[in-house]
Amino acid sequence: MRHDVTAIPDVIEKPAGRSRLLSRLYHEIGLAAVAFELDVEVADLGPESYEAIRRGARYLNFELLDLSA
Repeated sequence: MRHDVTAIPDVIEKPAGRSRLLSRLYHEIGLAAVAFELDVEVADLGPESYEAIRRGARYLNFELLDLSA
């Protein structure tokens, strides 16, 4: 089995990029929805989680989350 990255055609890599983007988007939306439902103090979370929840809340139009930090 070859592990040469250059042997992978571009056609295979492009769909994976879109899939990864959608996966991240769904993850962020899910985090925002759970944070909203559980009334989580978003400001107490780490910076990466905070940013992910902020992006997810934007897609859901959640303005009720306390995103002041």
